[in-house]
Amino acid sequence: MPFLAVMVSGGCTATADKVPPETSKQPFRAEFGERGFATILNAPPAEFTAVLPSDPPSRTAEQIAADEQFQRVADFQGRVSDEVAELSRRLEREERGNYVSVYYDNEGDPSVVFQFLRDGPGTLRKYTRHPRFFGKTVRWSMEQMQTDAQWMWETFREDRVLQSTGIAANHVTAEVVVSEEEFRALVARKGVTIPEPVNLKFRAAPIVPLINPPRPAARDEAVPAAVAPHIRIFPRHDRPAGSVNAIGSRAKIVLEDGCFRAANHDDALVLFPFGARLFVDAQNYLAFGREETPGYARVGETVVFMGSIYEVTEPVLVGPIHAACGPGKVIKVEGLESADARDRQQASDNEVNALRRLRESYGLDEA
Repeated sequence: MPFLAVMVSGGCTATADKVPPETSKQPFRAEFGERGFATILNAPPAEFTAVLPSDPPSRTAEQIAADEQFQRVADFQGRVSDEVAELSRRLEREERGNYVSVYYDNEGDPSVVFQFLRDGPGTLRKYTRHPRFFGKTVRWSMEQMQTDAQWMWETFREDRVLQSTGIAANHVTAEVVVSEEEFRALVARKGVTIPEPVNLKFRAAPIVPLINPPRPAARDEAVPAAVAPHIRIFPRHDRPAGSVNAIGSRAKIVLEDGCFRAANHDDALVLFPFGARLFVDAQNYLAFGREETPGYARVGETVVFMGSIYEVTEPVLVGPIHAACGPGKVIKVEGLESADARDRQQASDNEVNALRRLRESYGLDEA
């Protein structure tokens, strides 16, 4: 059997092992103004070596069983989807005010559940005898649940305590990002009552304080003590991001006179993601994170993340930034991974995967 000899480039960026003498006495590499505030317009990416992807592991019994269940569900839905759609349309016409919704139950032997406000099993039997179609009696109409979900957002929008809402089988789920104690106190202060169909979930992690605005660098635990005198503010969002758009974004983050800006987005001021931190790396560059983990980014280079870049306007977030840095547009970045490191890793992954596909297609041995 022929074999294929390959060499995959790991991809690395070289940086100096030693800090130049002229910067060794500085708290970090930057230009410092008369008032001590730092400016960093460019920085080389940190050293990075791409990790070669390993061969896919053998599938476990649980994974095989899950695949088989997925196939059963897909086959079942493929057989009945047209019938379900037609029956649902008929129920909407003939059971108006009683019919609520339909969903697939994919646990065990797959089935379809049609929900009604009154006598679910008996109502469904008037229209079908399919052995895997079941009628269920529920309390709330779809209109009621949609109204209650919208009420939650309208009532608590300014407080920014909701991470998400969703309509499940017959209730509204509301994910709350503050503690239950703080949320209940907020509800009491507003003098409102949570609608009965709403199930509150306090599983959003991490739980955050109700009031948690950006603060000056000198009083910010995310900023090293030696760095704090040289930046005006390191503003982070006060809530976890939750779901973000499935789109890759990039921003070059620079520091100008102690203020963080996005150089490739009209020099807009920057709001960083919840939980972001600063540190000084071994080469004396100011960087994002806690330590030199693979792919960390330095201030002055381009970062990459999943999610759209958007303008932030909430006064509690932009107010402290404007107070420290003056007026201007503020944008949110959702992550702080080095774009250079991501590109190198992606190139390495693409090369390795292309070679694997070649071996699999032609039956070649790996040298």
